Amino acid sequence: VAFGLLEARRARHERAERAAFAAVQAILTPEWMRSMIVVQSIPDGSTVSEIEGDARVFAAVQAVGCILEGLGYSVYARIVPLHVVGDLLGGTARLAWRKAQPYVEEERRRSGSQKHFEWFEWLATQLERYSPGKTNLEMGAHQAYQDWKP
Repeated sequence: VAFGLLEARRARHERAERAAFAAVQAILTPEWMRSMIVVQSIPDGSTVSEIEGDARVFAAVQAVGCILEGLGYSVYARIVPLHVVGDLLGGTARLAWRKAQPYVEEERRRSGSQKHFEWFEWLATQLERYSPGKTNLEMGAHQAYQDWKP
């Protein structure tokens, strides 16, 4: 019985490590980096017309939204732990949702469907609700984890 419990724990740990690696791979692409820079630069209060009217901004919102949609579902399905996404890009995901929210809500209204970027919104909400990381706007990782040892 003890061996079985240890083996189950080891398997869960390996699965979490693989999921974390997949999450890192999803965000360390040139497209993600370019798109996230564009999304971060969207002024607060931008209208749907402004987002859709700039092809570069619109494409960036779509790219970031699709990646965060997949990560959101992966967290929901317990493939990727919330704390992993929170540590890697919790603030970034919440910021991206804030910038994209007016567009997403209008798209849902126009289409009559609540499905558009549903897991992206869900992820941002969970990150806001549980905020598992030690970092925030006032304290970066370089401060929060300064005493880290390998």
